[in-house]
Amino acid sequence: MPALSVIIICRDEADQIAECLESIKWADEIIVVDSGSTDATREIAARFTPHVHEVEWKGFGPQKNHALSLATGDWVLSIDCDERAEPGMQSEVREVISNAKHTGYEVPRFNWFCGHRVRFGDWSGDRVLRLFRRSAGRFTDDAVHERIVVDGTVGRMRTPLEHHTIRTRAQHQEKIRYYTELTTRIGQEQGKRSNLLKAAVHGGWAFLRGYLFKGGFLDGSAGWAIATGQGKSVWWRYKAIARNTPPEEASPQR
Repeated sequence: MPALSVIIICRDEADQIAECLESIKWADEIIVVDSGSTDATREIAARFTPHVHEVEWKGFGPQKNHALSLATGDWVLSIDCDERAEPGMQSEVREVISNAKHTGYEVPRFNWFCGHRVRFGDWSGDRVLRLFRRSAGRFTDDAVHERIVVDGTVGRMRTPLEHHTIRTRAQHQEKIRYYTELTTRIGQEQGKRSNLLKAAVHGGWAFLRGYLFKGGFLDGSAGWAIATGQGKSVWWRYKAIARNTPPEEASPQR
């Protein structure tokens, strides 16, 4: 039977890392890479695995590649702290890696917002490549929106991950702020150009796409919050690039 390593990166996730690790404790090996938690994250993780490492933060892609370099299993499953593997994941993963027809596998993922499963809009169920042969896959080096690339074909699994991405409205605002600043910095470093008209058009389209055209309004207040958050983030990013505003000022909260 091929061995499975699960890799996870974290920082200050004491409130939810236990649920995540509990859902994948059946793996042959669990690798946790922490980037300076000030809460009990590492202590909680150590209850599930002896492989808990502290590594200075370098960005999502590089951090996950570091975790990957520590894995020893034939196959790797990448999971985030705010995700939970459904009960059927264990049996399906074992079946897949024992009779693999592909190098990597996409997993369906259901997103949750403040206890509400999102069924429409930009955050409706998606598929993410998370299971792959260790020898044939790696993460891109992007500081944000990193992805797994594999040398070979990609199949699909049936069992989903439950993604509890937002638990409170305050956390939602903080995530909007963080990603707005980060993507603004990346855009400025890449020399992207913008103007206020472009900011208005892209921000407006981000809202309309998710809320109206993808049916986000059917998710009620959650759909409204998600769509307006997307629109604000895009508007502020393009406006900050147009005005060459410092990234830390590119935030809907400022």
